[in-house]
Amino acid sequence: MYRDYDNNNSNVLKLYKNMHIEQTYQKKIDFSNQLKYNKPFYITDIFSRLNQVVDSSDPDSEFPQIFHGYQTAESIKNNYFINNNLKSIKIKDIFTEDDWNTLPTKYKNLYNTTITQLYNHIKDWKWLILIGLIHDLGKVLVLKEFGNYPEWFSVGDIYPLGCKFSSSNIYYNNDFYKLCPDYNNTLYQSSIGIYSYNCGFDNVEMTFSHDYYLSNILQKSKTNLPYEAIYIIKYHSFYPWHTPNNNIRGYLELASEKDWYYLPLLKLFQQSDLYSKTNIMPNIDSIQDYYNNLINLYIPHKIFF
Repeated sequence: MYRDYDNNNSNVLKLYKNMHIEQTYQKKIDFSNQLKYNKPFYITDIFSRLNQVVDSSDPDSEFPQIFHGYQTAESIKNNYFINNNLKSIKIKDIFTEDDWNTLPTKYKNLYNTTITQLYNHIKDWKWLILIGLIHDLGKVLVLKEFGNYPEWFSVGDIYPLGCKFSSSNIYYNNDFYKLCPDYNNTLYQSSIGIYSYNCGFDNVEMTFSHDYYLSNILQKSKTNLPYEAIYIIKYHSFYPWHTPNNNIRGYLELASEKDWYYLPLLKLFQQSDLYSKTNIMPNIDSIQDYYNNLINLYIPHKIFF
């Protein structure tokens, strides 16, 4: 199952058109420099703000983002955990057959490997449930209090700037990207653009987004989250890489060994991020204590937006 972009309304198409035209390498730098990270909030303070955000880029949901956060967290908890311990989940089972067949040969050796075996340095996985809850908090960027950024700089799929626009991006065939000023920059027209081969996504300027914003916030703040949690937040919207819509994985030339190593982790998260969107809203009051305990465990202090 992939997101339903064929039967969405015109707002989704318009948002991606604006994104593909307006997101440029220089604007990413300029917008990043505008961020101050000087507003202290407890993570729970941001939830009420997220109630004001409906993501127009999402073709599968028209509800405020806070509900999607709880849906994702509950999906992770109910599908992946038993008594707060991660289940035995095979790497192969989190990829579709078509997607699995596009992977490098070295992945074939992971056919019977489980998530806990691959990432055997991680002993406590409960943070994954919390990441499900908070992964989209960066979308408060669209609110006046946090900069009033346009949606096409705040939500939606992300992709690298400063290099060729990949055919694995959604709406590639609409050719919106050809109207972007970066399209006429010869430095950006190869698969690696201004970067070096296999430099790693951490060394690439991705589009300005809620992923970028929240991952920076958590990196700059005092938390008890592992690096893997930050990585998931930073790249969970990088669909051209982890879940390309046409089974042609994008930006291969930029991926490092670390990015290949963490691809199954992104896929694991994506299964619950994407497929948890339903019209059934969770009873937040009945589960709030559980999530408050997770927040107190991993993000007990104020973080800076």
